[in-house]
Amino acid sequence: MNLLDKLFKKSSELNSDNDLDIHQLQLATCILLIEVSKSDDDYDPEEQEKIISLIKDKFSLTDDEIAEVFSASNNHHNKMISLYEWTDIINKECSYKQKLVIIGFMWDIAYIDSKIDKYEDYTIRKVCDLIYVKHQDFINLKNERAI
Repeated sequence: MNLLDKLFKKSSELNSDNDLDIHQLQLATCILLIEVSKSDDDYDPEEQEKIISLIKDKFSLTDDEIAEVFSASNNHHNKMISLYEWTDIINKECSYKQKLVIIGFMWDIAYIDSKIDKYEDYTIRKVCDLIYVKHQDFINLKNERAI
């Protein structure tokens, strides 16, 4: 079972050996979603709700775990200097296909208000570069998420 598959399992289904890696991957993913949300200087409640919804739906966490991951991610995001620490976790733990899932999540956040701000686009492009996602896949995911 690969790490992203484990990520989508309930925490109670995980063995303790992988808990730290999975927690770090959950944090990294959530921090990247928060980065997109805050990139246009408008961290609105609808975007926050979408991030929580993605965490709940995709990570299969309990409400308490969701609150913990979201709170920890916000705290880490507020203190971070660069995205490298978090994109490095993605690079070490995720396959290319799993990276595309994360970029898709980022586009989901960016499209909440039905428009893409230039800073949201830039942030997603920057993350794609840092996690080695091809430009064509960046464009394809952007177009797939547009409504």
